Formats: sequence, structure tokens, C-alpha cells
Amino acid sequence: MANIKRLFKNEVTKKILLFFNENPQSIDTAKGISIWVGCDADTTQKSLDKLVKEGILVNHKTSSIDAYSYTNQKDILKKIERHIEKLQ
Repeated sequence: MANIKRLFKNEVTKKILLFFNENPQSIDTAKGISIWVGCDADTTQKSLDKLVKEGILVNHKTSSIDAYSYTNQKDILKKIERHIEKLQ
């Protein structure tokens, strides 16, 4: 997994991480997440792909749609939570 601090340097990725931290049970499409975080769909998709690659999000891929959710790996969630606390 990447350095959490580095992930928060990208504004879109930061908004996605904050969204899922506040809504850990959410599952949504890239389009839906782009609306929630107020960013264009293409930029949001790139950040989502990166977060899936890093193991922070899970891609629930079906034949017709991709939906994303937060990981359930407690060590990753704790690192993200600690970093968010430092931001406040």
C-alpha cells in the first residue's frame, strides 16, 4: 500500500478518502462518487482505479457496472483515520 500521506496530496483522491471514511458502508459507481465529491467523472475514475490498486477500495465488477466500496482491512482503515485526524 502506498504512503497514505502521499495519497492525500491529490485533491480528488483526498475527497474520495474523506467520503468513504465518513460513509464506510457506501457502495457506488464512479459517476455517483464523482457527484458526491464534486469532481468530473474521468478524474474521479483515475483516483478510484489508484485506490483499488492500493487496496483501499474494492471494485465490485459485474457484467454491466463497476461499483466501489471501502476496504474492510482494519490496518488500512486505521492508517487513513489517523491521517484524517491530523488534518483536522
